[in-house]
Amino acid sequence: MSKYIAKIVFQIVSGDGKHTPQFDEQFRLFEAKTENEALEKARAKGKKEETSFLNEKKEIVLWKYIGVTELMELQDMADGAQIYSCTQEAEDENNYIYKAKQKERTIETLSNFAYIY
Repeated sequence: MSKYIAKIVFQIVSGDGKHTPQFDEQFRLFEAKTENEALEKARAKGKKEETSFLNEKKEIVLWKYIGVTELMELQDMADGAQIYSCTQEAEDENNYIYKAKQKERTIETLSNFAYIY
């Protein structure tokens, strides 16, 4: 059996849907004998996890399965092994770098906070 990482994408629609489009991208781990089996397992998981519920405003929120947009077999599970890579093109280089640094600082702050408590 091999291990695969699949990116499963959902669309989130709240109420009448007149809001900024939202998509949830989830990275999931699957064990399978073949890439095709991993893809089918990821698709089944995505379809199974489609859901709807009422939010605090009593609006229906829909999570719609869109698809599996990436699938990668994990080869080396050693410490520090690369498990995912995605190249992004940004309209504004400085803004992209700023946001990346902000995210890193947020993670650092949260991990330091968790360590204290």
